[in-house]
Amino acid sequence: MLKYGVQAHSATQMGNHHHTSITDVHGNRPSFKNSLHSNLARGLNARFGRFDSVWSGAGSCDTVAPSDHESLDDLAYADCNPVTSGLVKWAHLWPGFSMYGWKFGESRTFRRPDWYYDPDNADNPESITLTRVRPNIFPELDDAQLFDKLMARCREIQLAKQAEYKAKKCRFMGLKKLAKTKWWSRAKSWEDRFTQIPTVAASDKTKRIAQLERDAQWRAKYAKGRDDFKAGRPAEFPYGAYFLPKLYNLPVAKPP
Repeated sequence: MLKYGVQAHSATQMGNHHHTSITDVHGNRPSFKNSLHSNLARGLNARFGRFDSVWSGAGSCDTVAPSDHESLDDLAYADCNPVTSGLVKWAHLWPGFSMYGWKFGESRTFRRPDWYYDPDNADNPESITLTRVRPNIFPELDDAQLFDKLMARCREIQLAKQAEYKAKKCRFMGLKKLAKTKWWSRAKSWEDRFTQIPTVAASDKTKRIAQLERDAQWRAKYAKGRDDFKAGRPAEFPYGAYFLPKLYNLPVAKPP
């Protein structure tokens, strides 16, 4: 995140996937994702003494939240995923990495693991500091008020899941069973395949359609820039374009 200028708003590492909400300030999301996923994969392989693939070939699910409320729900979804997945009763009990409970602007420092990074490599610092950055939503609220609003939404989600489990007479897995889970075990549930991967997280149909139209306009601008470049004409790509502008040092429009 520090290397690519990505702002982290929420992040939770689950047993076999992660939820991360970011703002891609400089249009470096592809490089950021490549670095994050490749280092996680190689680090896990080193940790467990394995050499095979780690990530599924299905790819990641990247969605845009076009409204303040949808963005807040996206943060709460990531923070509460250990609860909604039936693993722990409260999000703060999750033993894995999570930004749940971090206030906006709060920083925490993590030491380099000794089982992966080379301590003699100057590019690998002994520790890194991560900061939870406030997303650009609800401008009428200050940082503390927005944090309280997020925590209230998280509490709603957790209480709703607890009520659902109580009605079904189900139990959360809990820390003891989690500790006994083997890293090589696989999920018992099956994920639907060959379905449409969402790109917009919006319950409001009007806002969802508007965002999809903006995406279509972006693709049309990219196609024009690509065609102009191939024809030898001056080309400009829309903000967020990555591959061709990076590869050939082509101009990109300023952020909207």
